[in-house]
Amino acid sequence: MERNTPLVTVGLPMYNPGRFLDLAVRSVFAQTYDNWELIILDDGSTDGSLELARRIRDPRVNVFSDGKNRGLPYRLNQILDLASGQFIARMDADDLMHPERIERQVKHLLAYPEADAVTTGAILIDRENRPMALKPGQKPSLLEVLRRGGYLHPSLMARADWYRKHRYSEAYPRAEDREFFVRTYASSRIDVLKEPLYFYRWYGNVRPKALLQGYASERRIMWRYGPKHVGWGATLILVTLSSLKSVAVSVGSYLKIPGVLEARGFSALPPDLQEEVRRALERIQATPVPGWNEG
Repeated sequence: MERNTPLVTVGLPMYNPGRFLDLAVRSVFAQTYDNWELIILDDGSTDGSLELARRIRDPRVNVFSDGKNRGLPYRLNQILDLASGQFIARMDADDLMHPERIERQVKHLLAYPEADAVTTGAILIDRENRPMALKPGQKPSLLEVLRRGGYLHPSLMARADWYRKHRYSEAYPRAEDREFFVRTYASSRIDVLKEPLYFYRWYGNVRPKALLQGYASERRIMWRYGPKHVGWGATLILVTLSSLKSVAVSVGSYLKIPGVLEARGFSALPPDLQEEVRRALERIQATPVPGWNEG
């Protein structure tokens, strides 16, 4: 690939990702687009992940740590301050990127200069990297953003200047993306690629405490933005549905009912995608990382 293509900063915040960090990093090195820098920003990990990250030997990779646990919104804003790229791409430390993710998102942003950002669809995987379901990318309505978040946040790639203009609020833990997308919805253009260019680790990786914290934050977002954008009636319905989700998670967790925490109504993985997904995962797994595959 030509080196005059835009530099992309991949921002990877992490807090105790454990064994999942390995494939997350390999998926960056497996990209067909090679003009990237990777910022790994530790949030006080205690599981050896920071030491593993520091073993990487590649000038495109920078690892930062202050030894503190400040939360995801703080680290996302810190990535915006550290990034050198024209475009900034999100990623979670327990997920994987499809090898063509960066190339295809950059191509879209270059083709549509009026777009501020672009997200994608996703393949949902379990803890053993098995593909379980499909989440196609689709443009959500504002009501859908308020209700479910709408966009796939970790697949977001945005223009750096726009991203810095719309920093994350730290007032809504576990729902900072919801507030971010609601706040920017009317004034920005966020496009969506329907293709699943991201591997989202969902099945077997859902934590009740995190879900409940996110639901509490989403209700505060609904109360703040809902009346103005969708009216009081719709807001009351949204808050009620969110409260019912909290009840379902609490009961399901207490009774250990399988599947309650992961229920989302995702689509089954189409047969024609299965071979492509298999090849992509194999490519990622076989990709070496300098400093990890030596000696």
